[in-house]
Amino acid sequence: MKIILASTSPRRKELLEREGIDFIIDASSITEYLDSSLEIEERLKKLAYDKGVSIHEKYPDDVVISADTTIYHNGKIIGKAHSAHEAREILESLSSDTHSVFTSVAVFYKDQVCTFVDETKVTFKNINDMIDDYLSIDEWKGKAGAYAIQGVAGKFIKEVQGDIDNVIGLPVKHVIEVIETLTKKPL
Repeated sequence: MKIILASTSPRRKELLEREGIDFIIDASSITEYLDSSLEIEERLKKLAYDKGVSIHEKYPDDVVISADTTIYHNGKIIGKAHSAHEAREILESLSSDTHSVFTSVAVFYKDQVCTFVDETKVTFKNINDMIDDYLSIDEWKGKAGAYAIQGVAGKFIKEVQGDIDNVIGLPVKHVIEVIETLTKKPL
């Protein structure tokens, strides 16, 4: 039985490696679509499922893990910033406030699939005087919410309620529990 990470995220790769999990990467490219007719958690579960289903079809007897990390603040989903201007707007909105980080995960194994969403609440300090310096190092690029908690943006954090791995991109301990439950084997 192989484990396949259906993601090119370096952070997810690092989190699985940190746990000593042997895996390969094989990710498909899909157009990410969030069905606004569904409640937020169901939307996110569907996205994780959609990201992994074609990889599962390639490896039907192996474990496939797909995931998506999303910031949710003031009733809105905040994705990745497409420009420094957009990153600034996002970071200013998160300054001195609490937001939710949702990571939706789908774990496929044979004819089984388990989807779940983990939530971590993150509270920022007032970061308005740090934003210019942060934007100049480009760490915000490709990150949901325009920040990487494990990087320089760690100094923005006042409080984290929940699993910090979830904020980085994958609630690894929860994923391991699901894999062990589906496969009935310890990792």
